[in-house]
Amino acid sequence: MSWLRTGYAQYPVVCTWIVLALLCTFLWWMGANLNGDVDDLLKLHEIRFLVETGNIYDRTLPNILQPEPFVTHWPWIVDLPYALVTWLLRPFIGLEPALSVASFAVPLLMLLPALHFFYRILAAIGFQTPAAALPLAILFAVRSFFEFEPGRIDYHNLEMLLLLAAVALLMSERRGAAAANGAIAALALAISTEFAAFFALVMAVYAFDFIFSARDGAMRLASFGATLSAGAVVLFLAIVPFGTYAVARCDSYSAPHLLALACAGGTFIALPLLLRERGGWMLRAGLLVGLAGASLVVTIGLFPQCVNGPYAVLSDYARDNWLNWIGQEKSLLTRRNFVLSSGIASILIFFIGALAPAMIVGVGKVRDRSLIILALFSVLAVVQSVVWFRYFRYVPLFAGLGLPLVFAAFFPMRLKIETYMTVRNYAAPSQKYLLLAPGLVLSLALLLFHLAVKPAEPNAPAGQLADSCDLVTTPKFDWPAGSRVLSSPLVGIHLLSPDPKLSIVAIPFHNAGHGIERAYRFLDPQTENPRAIVDEAQATHVAVCAWRGKPLAWLENGYSFASALIEGRPPEWLSECATDPSSPLRIYRYVGTDGSQPACPTLSVAR
Repeated sequence: MSWLRTGYAQYPVVCTWIVLALLCTFLWWMGANLNGDVDDLLKLHEIRFLVETGNIYDRTLPNILQPEPFVTHWPWIVDLPYALVTWLLRPFIGLEPALSVASFAVPLLMLLPALHFFYRILAAIGFQTPAAALPLAILFAVRSFFEFEPGRIDYHNLEMLLLLAAVALLMSERRGAAAANGAIAALALAISTEFAAFFALVMAVYAFDFIFSARDGAMRLASFGATLSAGAVVLFLAIVPFGTYAVARCDSYSAPHLLALACAGGTFIALPLLLRERGGWMLRAGLLVGLAGASLVVTIGLFPQCVNGPYAVLSDYARDNWLNWIGQEKSLLTRRNFVLSSGIASILIFFIGALAPAMIVGVGKVRDRSLIILALFSVLAVVQSVVWFRYFRYVPLFAGLGLPLVFAAFFPMRLKIETYMTVRNYAAPSQKYLLLAPGLVLSLALLLFHLAVKPAEPNAPAGQLADSCDLVTTPKFDWPAGSRVLSSPLVGIHLLSPDPKLSIVAIPFHNAGHGIERAYRFLDPQTENPRAIVDEAQATHVAVCAWRGKPLAWLENGYSFASALIEGRPPEWLSECATDPSSPLRIYRYVGTDGSQPACPTLSVAR
């Protein structure tokens, strides 16, 4: 086994990648899609469309008609790695097999550079032998690294890779690292504003170095600003179609995003070059804050419609009945089903690890630049996860970097690892228990809050009940030409296919708000004429989750129309299609006022 130890000592990142890739592949083979969600289904549809058309500017996806067209908010650059692999393999094995290979391989390939930057951060925060700490760090961070599992093809893994790269480069004091970070920030924010707070912190660190005249801080800020501005312009030209440059799309890269990034980059270039070594920290800070405030006022003044963020396109009805019921869109303060469950154990562990670096900096009075940067990003990740649960998926990354520091503080001698996991940054023995305090206090506070505060839980919308079944087992159907299915959004995304004969009205994405509202109003007990909504959506079929057991009194009492469809008692203007008894769905065809009705779908042979 000495060759294994030697190999790992020389190539710890590669060896770790091999083990993680094998683990992710095994879990994928077993069907354990741990971090997967419906984003992957839409991304597959999107990549297929890009490969087939080659049109990088047309983001209107086929087969989704609300009846308004569906325009995806993801730029084509997110699809590029998958499209390239598919284009290369398509002539040899065909489109669908090539897509499958790309979906399998690209996430695993992106895992390698992600681990590289994770390792660089681990080395920067003080481990003299980071290879020895890497397995422990990966053990605690593995939940985040499951974002790189085969088939996980949405943008979260790419954003995670860019975040790790940004933090690692931020810890370097070289101008080249700052320049690279500017390009990374432009790319990450062009993909999505989800990481806006993280990259605002990147900018703040470079600005801090400039304000307080850190070594080469002025030129690092200027280098960062130059590549940020240049990257923002280049990506704008690559993403936004000619002739639509002035159009604001609040949920995807467009004019307001370019203006904000260009103003920030221009400020970061101009101030260091104008001030050089002149002016104290108050002048520098005042000018930076003033220019940032002016840029914000100008951007909001020109594009006030984007003040409410990417979800501004949703109606109040869609927000109340659909968006606010999605778990990841909630706060930890409102997720009783997570905090008051076994999930509290993972919260405790992750919060202890993520907040430990901040305690080392505060209690231990450590002034190590890299550890301070890690502490800042870790605290930001925790705060965002409490406010908005979708950010919790990134907390294990920072917990994985912080928990080895806790481990080294508690067990440096007992486990005889002082040679391998000696760190320059951890609290004194008398202070080591304080490392646990922030995570314990925050977790306990969340627990007590949910035990003390019991908010009223409104009845679930009928649309939620109509897609509450095991949709992973949804069979494939052959649809008659011109079919358009009105269903709850989750049912719709599982029915979505490249079949040109089929269109879907509603899928669970905010830019399909028109279709979502129609689907939910169709099933809403308050809707007086659901048939009118079928006509409005121009639907030919209706699909809902099926209940094939004894009638459910609570369902029938609260949701008379939805329960009739779920239990197979349709009105006279809907006719049920024959489906396999094991199918999770009931499918109905719409009977027109003239008595005409479309054909039913048949079970596809190619399942």
